[in-house]
Amino acid sequence: MSKSVYEMVTDRIINQLEQGVIPWQKPWTGVRSGAYNRISKKSYSLLNQMLLQHDGEYATFKQWQDLGGHVRKGEKSEIVTFWKIQPVEEEQEDGTKVVK
Repeated sequence: MSKSVYEMVTDRIINQLEQGVIPWQKPWTGVRSGAYNRISKKSYSLLNQMLLQHDGEYATFKQWQDLGGHVRKGEKSEIVTFWKIQPVEEEQEDGTKVVK
């Protein structure tokens, strides 16, 4: 059975704490220190910085293909999280709809 994202994040944080690393302290400076996306050049969020094993550039399998690169056989992917605020429409008792 596969782990949930919550379990993977918790395991990674506990592992880093056991190694004496406080993962929520910002150890990187500037735009391209730490982990960042190769295409967008944007640094990953603090949570994703904690999840990714290495500093440097990351890209999806398709992004590497589009750049003319390839992924070596047997390489393993790493997990990153994505979140987005979604508007939710709720209907109130009087029949009006409210977007939250």
